[in-house]
Amino acid sequence: MNNLEVILILLIPVVLFFVINVVVAQTVGKALKFSYEDTVSLSLTIIARNSPIALAIVIAAFPDQPLIALVLVIGPLIELPILAIVSRILLSFRGKRRK
Repeated sequence: MNNLEVILILLIPVVLFFVINVVVAQTVGKALKFSYEDTVSLSLTIIARNSPIALAIVIAAFPDQPLIALVLVIGPLIELPILAIVSRILLSFRGKRRK
């Protein structure tokens, strides 16, 4: 808790990771003319499946960084709440499409 600025610095790439994954999934879903349900499923699957891969890349790229342990703990802890938030956002987009 003495280094909250480090957590904020780590938060930036984590947020970017999730945002980029959602945007890519939505773009691919629309390009392939998936139904809304399939596009949402693709988005949530991409986020859930790529999270461990991103952590593995971080470990390989920065093996002697002590913050890696923090990232390894934070990533899975925020993954489920992020999935819930993304699903709510995607549901709100669906409501706007119908109007």
